[in-house]
Amino acid sequence: MSNANGVFGIKPGDVIQNTYKVEKLLGEGGMGATFKGHNMTTDHDVAIKVMIPSFAKDERAVSLFKRESSLLRTVNSDAVIRYETTLQDAEGRLFLVMEYVPGKPLAAYLKRGARLDSEGVLKLARRLAGGLDAIHKLNIVHRDIAPDNILVPEEEILKAKLIDFGLASDTAGTEKSILGDSVAGKFSYMAPEQLGLFGGKATPATDIYALGLVLMQVAGLSVPGAGKGIGAIESRREDLSLAGADISTPLKKLLESMLKADPKDRVSNLSAAISRALEAGDDDETTGPPIPGGTGSGSTGGGSEKSKLPLLIAAGVVGVALIGGGAYFLTQGDRPTGPSSVTTTEESKEIVVGDDPVDKAIELVNTGGRENLEVALGVFMKLGNDAEASSDTRIRALMEVAKMYDPETYDPNRSPFPQANKNAARRTYQKAADLGSADALNAVNRLGE
Repeated sequence: MSNANGVFGIKPGDVIQNTYKVEKLLGEGGMGATFKGHNMTTDHDVAIKVMIPSFAKDERAVSLFKRESSLLRTVNSDAVIRYETTLQDAEGRLFLVMEYVPGKPLAAYLKRGARLDSEGVLKLARRLAGGLDAIHKLNIVHRDIAPDNILVPEEEILKAKLIDFGLASDTAGTEKSILGDSVAGKFSYMAPEQLGLFGGKATPATDIYALGLVLMQVAGLSVPGAGKGIGAIESRREDLSLAGADISTPLKKLLESMLKADPKDRVSNLSAAISRALEAGDDDETTGPPIPGGTGSGSTGGGSEKSKLPLLIAAGVVGVALIGGGAYFLTQGDRPTGPSSVTTTEESKEIVVGDDPVDKAIELVNTGGRENLEVALGVFMKLGNDAEASSDTRIRALMEVAKMYDPETYDPNRSPFPQANKNAARRTYQKAADLGSADALNAVNRLGE
């Protein structure tokens, strides 16, 4: 996207509406690019997000872009990135002006092996839960809580901020997101309902589950289903148990309460639960893994609040782009679309669902490639669980999912799952049988108990 004229025609030195001077490009993502800028009137730094031209030509995308700004300007929490204003220039380009915070995403540190001990994880949880409280009170669900969307300012973990609300919903419990309908978020950190289970509705409990998975990783635990794409669904059907995990008992109990499979069973007052966990103490505190580049084990010792959390040993501080790299969705009218990642193949960047969305998804399966298969599965799952879709559409979608699992039809070139799964196939066929499919009932009988 970059060229001699800059990104989207924006380059360092440009001045937007006689107020914001562009200083440098911070990053590019699925919806646009983000620059560091300076408000020449008030003399403070800002981050400026500009919508990509293809989005700017879409009236619905423009409306959603503006709504993101208007929603998030009302959030009052230091744990949430602050939104300043929305601008549109004479050329029709849209700009979202936000608080500029030098730092790196939590993901950058986790990739280097940095971790926190149990007390540190609880303190980070308390900070981020405060941000979730603030948005949930306004009926906003983030829907994409992940290490990429948690900004650590200048290596101070207790000042972490939630960023990138491009997938946020302003009506808890519905499928409407800032960027459209259907499943949203990064597969590795998706709650079960985002994968089509338990009714498929995003609520505040969705953010709580995703945060629980992030905290698991910060504590040095493996996240079930991480790296398996849509295959993570098989790790999210049941409550996650942390029996035997090398973390303190208070943290273990908290995480298990956040990671209940059914959203209605999850802890509802997260901040209160975290406070109780911190008050419980750390008599049985275990020592976390070493911190790469650090001088200790990761155990929280004495000293100041900042020195108790030596997670962030960085090679330098850079401005983080406030554009997430997670899945996003496009819509045409009110129809659902399939997911698309900024790293996906060209064929699956946009699924515009027409008269027969099942056929559209099957075309992606025929094309092949991991991203295409994951996109297709996402569409099948959405349609199969859509109570408003016709029975025929739901049955066809469910049958396609079942085939991806079924040992008799499983083909690694046509399924995003790493291996066949007889039980999952039978469960999915049963759903189609319940809708009246004789073929599905025959498959259920074939697979047996």
